[in-house]
Amino acid sequence: MFEGVGQDGVAGPGTVVGANVKLTGTISDVNDITIHGTVEGEIISDKTIVIAETATVKGPITAQVVSVSGRVNGSITAHQKLELLPTGQINGSIATKDLNIKSGASFNGKCTMTDQLESAIQAQATAANQDKEKPKTESTTKTQKPAVEQPAPATPIIKEEVRQPETVPATPTFELED
Repeated sequence: MFEGVGQDGVAGPGTVVGANVKLTGTISDVNDITIHGTVEGEIISDKTIVIAETATVKGPITAQVVSVSGRVNGSITAHQKLELLPTGQINGSIATKDLNIKSGASFNGKCTMTDQLESAIQAQATAANQDKEKPKTESTTKTQKPAVEQPAPATPIIKEEVRQPETVPATPTFELED
């Protein structure tokens, strides 16, 4: 099924993680990757990643095409297409050009869809790096926004005199008639 030479001239079947396998670490392959078991770590493919119905992934996923039938806790970057099938669950941000979510699927997170996907991916990476580089203590310094200059009005402004309201007694007084 997977045998043969790929478009890039790289031979091989790709990577398959069995249903009874638990891996911790990074999985990277220039060919397709199919996950049936549990992976805690990053999964990277130059082609397609399939998260089968029995699979659980905790960590970021990056590929051209990603298909999710199992559970993913982490970000997904699908350069071309992301498909979330009816049994699939994603908890994390996704970035893709083409998104297909089937009825019954579950997605909790932020989605970025754009033709300029690379800029969105760089923004996610920059935000992640900034979060890592932030010191543990928070600064209490507040910055003020610069004042916006308003253009001078064409006609002079006429100031009106402000009139003070009349004082009204707090309790009403009544006069009785005989």
